[in-house]
Amino acid sequence: MSRFTNYFSKHVRERFTKEIELIEINRSKGDFIFTYKVLPFINLRVISKYTASVTIDNLEMDLPCEFKDDIITVRLSETYFKNRPDNFTIQLFSFGQPMRIKKRSNKNRTQYIVNGKLYNIKVKKDVHISKRYMSLEFKNENVEVNDVILQKDGIMIKLNRDVDEETSLFLSYPHKFIELPTTLINKHTLKVTGLENLTYGISSFYLAQKENVYTMIGHLNEKKELFTDFYAYTIDTMPVLTLNVKEHIVKLREFYVSEITNNIVTMKITPEQEILLEQPSISIYNTKLDTTKKIVLSNELQAEIPIEDLIDGFTNKKINFINSNIIYQIDIHSAYIEDEMLGQFRYEDEYLTTHFYRRKDNYLGFRVSRPRIKRRITDIKNFKLQGFIKGRKSFHEVENVIIFEDRHSQETVVNTINDKFNYEINAQEILNIMSRDKTIIDLYIGIRNKEGKIVTRAKLPYKNSNYKKDNFYDLKIIKEKNRDVYLLITTTPFNNLKIETFVVPRSVDTNVERDRDIWLLGERIDTAQENGYQLFKYLQDKPVEAYYVIDEESKDYKKIMHEENVLVFGSKKHYEISLKAGVLLCTHDFENILPYKPSKEFFNYNETYKVFLQHGVLGRKPAEYHKKYYDEPFDIFIVSSDSEKYDVVVNTMGYEENEVKVTGLARFDRLPMNYKGKDILLMPTWRDWINTDERFLNSEYYYRYKNLLENERLHDILEKYNVNINFYPHYRAQPFFNKELINTSEHIRFITLGEKSVQELLIDHALLITDYSSVSFDFTMMNKPVVYYHFDEDRFFNRGILRPVNETFLGDIAETEELLISYIEASIKNNFETNVEDISEIIKYRDHNNCERIYEAVISEKNKL
Repeated sequence: MSRFTNYFSKHVRERFTKEIELIEINRSKGDFIFTYKVLPFINLRVISKYTASVTIDNLEMDLPCEFKDDIITVRLSETYFKNRPDNFTIQLFSFGQPMRIKKRSNKNRTQYIVNGKLYNIKVKKDVHISKRYMSLEFKNENVEVNDVILQKDGIMIKLNRDVDEETSLFLSYPHKFIELPTTLINKHTLKVTGLENLTYGISSFYLAQKENVYTMIGHLNEKKELFTDFYAYTIDTMPVLTLNVKEHIVKLREFYVSEITNNIVTMKITPEQEILLEQPSISIYNTKLDTTKKIVLSNELQAEIPIEDLIDGFTNKKINFINSNIIYQIDIHSAYIEDEMLGQFRYEDEYLTTHFYRRKDNYLGFRVSRPRIKRRITDIKNFKLQGFIKGRKSFHEVENVIIFEDRHSQETVVNTINDKFNYEINAQEILNIMSRDKTIIDLYIGIRNKEGKIVTRAKLPYKNSNYKKDNFYDLKIIKEKNRDVYLLITTTPFNNLKIETFVVPRSVDTNVERDRDIWLLGERIDTAQENGYQLFKYLQDKPVEAYYVIDEESKDYKKIMHEENVLVFGSKKHYEISLKAGVLLCTHDFENILPYKPSKEFFNYNETYKVFLQHGVLGRKPAEYHKKYYDEPFDIFIVSSDSEKYDVVVNTMGYEENEVKVTGLARFDRLPMNYKGKDILLMPTWRDWINTDERFLNSEYYYRYKNLLENERLHDILEKYNVNINFYPHYRAQPFFNKELINTSEHIRFITLGEKSVQELLIDHALLITDYSSVSFDFTMMNKPVVYYHFDEDRFFNRGILRPVNETFLGDIAETEELLISYIEASIKNNFETNVEDISEIIKYRDHNNCERIYEAVISEKNKL
């Protein structure tokens, strides 16, 4: 290390490197060679002692690491693959600290066959190598192809060996390995269908019989070609059997766009080469909505396009050229472009920015941008909000408004404000829209047109936010005849303002002492299905007074309402117990079990003993239970393993070692270990960025699962093996996933919220398909297989991932619909046997004594205080 950098602290030195990119992967002479590039944070040459290691089965070993200037090279010998482990993790270190790695591009191959197994390389903070298609064995043998016939409805492949219905065909791309929809024609011939769904690019064929996989070779006299409306297909042998799928492309010499006149845009294209025209048109493809609008072109290849067709849904569009029903991508890479569509265009009340552009793939696209408003609260005092709003000039004849909206009923109060304002909140208006005694009022800044319609709105951030879950910035108490109403100004984790409310009846005695032998338990306010309820049942014969709290409107309440010590949320008895309870135990924040704000300012809350039971196993998406988010943090934090305790809760979330107890989750005690179940459970989790119905229906999340449920290949597999998929959507998505809206198979069923508990569903099924949900740990706990569908992993983990993927996603991971369906079929064929053996790094105990350990931990610790 240079003498200069020694003047800086270790903390500062670690930040001299902004990021490291994996720029190249090579395989040479028995080694995998990973080449990284260091991107400096400041223009300062820093010499660092870089080191690298590989971790296999929790064993860490040093790797050869060379570095010169800004290039680092790490070698991984293929001898590490000798015992064919399921996972590798390659980590780089600088100054002894692990470095975060990112991948530069998709040019590098990420699929490799080593020692007869298929491995995939993924970059996510580190370099992770994982086995795919665990049961397949890749043989160093070939299968000869006698002939290939390309047809519009598929590819006929004639082989020199017998095949049957159990024979499968695969395509290997640089980044994925997919199973093909295949039909048996006769004992020597297979037919590949679904050509229109194949990814463009070059791939090679593989044939699988039982678990053995062979390379396919052929001796074709010439290339076989097929020209369809969407793609051009070429079969070749060089020397293995390959398929090349190409898009149809028309390259432009000139591209002209007029300005918007009378809501019409004139577009004219001039191809580089002469084209025999036959019913020419362009299509405007909405990539998010998966919809297409067609516009007829004149013989001069000119079209008049209604601007509404281009800005529909305010999403980006892809523009294609159609001739003789053949769809071409429009390549404008070398075209002369004349674009008169400059500046902003008024559409209804907004001034939009609209223009055609060259996409990353060089094809023609259209982009539309809506105006944004800048807004901020700069001060809060005496229930007055001081702040500003900017951006009104980007709208036509509008006014600024501040909006208060009840989160449950969506009832609103809307008032006009100036660009700079000092707004006093009207407490009576807040009382008028409160849908329940304890609720949340969200604050927005909006733009309203002269007809009174809200054109756009946005959450209202607070400049001086210091987010705490159990504190507030301002308080107003409204004293009424029979109750006191508390209004508290707080912020969300994203620093947006909200008003939290709660009501205390005058009939309740609030001047009581806390009793450590009274325990109040719960989960989310509307459930009684997991750790809180299981522990509550366990405590029935223990020397404590245990109560369970739940919303009266919940479906789960009707199942447990007759049990002793079940409290209705907000009832007088609930108030009385919540004020006396000395021990609070919940799977979520205590907002869910207390009728008032959990804060040291109220009712001796600081004297309670707080136990976080958890609702899953931590290690995936960062959770908002960091100690820094509380003035009164948890006294006990329940976890399931030593690695979860130290890697996540102690080292990342800031808790002390003695505050974190490795007991296992209470609900695990009710999971049978030897019951296999039947059928398949599809249970995805939610996406935080989807916050409106419109956004949901336009989301990739909705379309991915809708397309999966409507996939004909999946329907055929379920029919063939007489297996059902039971789809249990997240409660927010339930209104949109049902038989009326989705055209699916009779083997796919929809489960409504409350029809069965989550635990019952997990027990009853043989295979779980999820994405990132922690219910996968329950399934793995029962020795049953899980398949993960990760089509949006980068976005889901955009705020980071707490533990490496291989440590928490135990099972096969599919990034594409085709691969997911292949994994489903493979699991069915394998009689739903799990390929995961050791789960001790995730779940330490499998003895059904978790409730007992939790109870003993609480008893032991609370008595010390």
